[in-house]
Amino acid sequence: MKTPNPNSSALEAAAIIAMDSIELPLISEAFPKRPIFLSKLSCGLFGISDDEIEDYQSLDSLFIKNRFNTFFFKAAGDSMEPTIFEGQILIVDRSKKNFNGKVCAVVYEEKIICKRVIIKGDLIILKSDNQKYKDIIIQNNENIVFWGVVTAIAGFIE
Repeated sequence: MKTPNPNSSALEAAAIIAMDSIELPLISEAFPKRPIFLSKLSCGLFGISDDEIEDYQSLDSLFIKNRFNTFFFKAAGDSMEPTIFEGQILIVDRSKKNFNGKVCAVVYEEKIICKRVIIKGDLIILKSDNQKYKDIIIQNNENIVFWGVVTAIAGFIE
């Protein structure tokens, strides 16, 4: 377990401790690949044949660019609608460092939350895509740790 730096903030220490409690599986196999079809998916009645396979695609290689810095979260709440809906899986890449304008996972007030990050000088705005929520305004980077960038969303259709 990593020991937080004595000079680190309580938020940074909480993020380090939270990360150390997660056990990641070791992956030694290549990502499995799935077919990509040439034709569009019609909702009518027809058959798909092997003649229509264009190539093979691994969902892992499509969505996970850095496997040791990619994490999955389940979205909760409606503050990021219509971009993100409750129950969708957020794919977060911690290796990305360009947060401005991006939907990000951030540690704010000792909680990890999902917001769009707008940086204007020393001012940071954590913005909900849902207009019924107010912006969170932060000055001088106080009480915030950038955790990662949401790079993709996955979900189920019921």
